[in-house]
Amino acid sequence: MKHVIFLTAALLCGNLFFTQPKTADITAETYVYICTGPNSKCYHRTADCKGLKKCSKEVKKVTLTYAKGKQRTPCRFCYGHK
Repeated sequence: MKHVIFLTAALLCGNLFFTQPKTADITAETYVYICTGPNSKCYHRTADCKGLKKCSKEVKKVTLTYAKGKQRTPCRFCYGHK
């Protein structure tokens, strides 16, 4: 009898007890590295990329979404020549 009541309650509550997480909730954001210097225009796959060796300011770890939002382009050393 308790099982019937539980299942009925679950169905009436919109299946709250059995919902699966959405795919967007479990995907990980990609992180990249940028130089915060005034002339920097690229994002890098690793913090030790040779393209970051001459960074005049700080090397900062940011999301790829953030870097692209700041009009950064992929580093030619990290991502190949394009």
